[in-house]
Formats: sequence, C-alpha cells, structure tokens
Amino acid sequence: MASYKETLLKTIIWRTIATILTILTGWAVTGNYKFGLAIGGIEVVIKMVSYFIFERLWDKVLKK
Repeated sequence: MASYKETLLKTIIWRTIATILTILTGWAVTGNYKFGLAIGGIEVVIKMVSYFIFERLWDKVLKK
C-alpha cells in the first residue's frame, strides 16, 4: 500500500493539473475569468478530499 505521504503528493499533483483545466474551461466557455476561478476554487477542495479518500479505500480493498 502506498504511504499517506505518497498518496497525498499524487493527489496534490493531479488536482493541480485538473483544477487548471477546470479554470481554463470555465473561462473559455463563459469568457469570464472570475467564473473560472470560482469554479476552480470550489472544485479543488471537493475533489481533492474525495480523491484522497478514494485512493486510500482503493488500496485498502485491493491490497488486504
């Protein structure tokens, strides 16, 4: 099983990439960079926590 530190590092790197994409998509669709930043800010918190939990459960279930 990956350590908590490894899981956290992987989570942060992926969420950074994904959030940048969300911000740019929101901005491109609406033409409003503030909307992109708002959506990106909300998204990063919800998805980072969700992904971390998912990774820990995945390792626990598959690597008993």
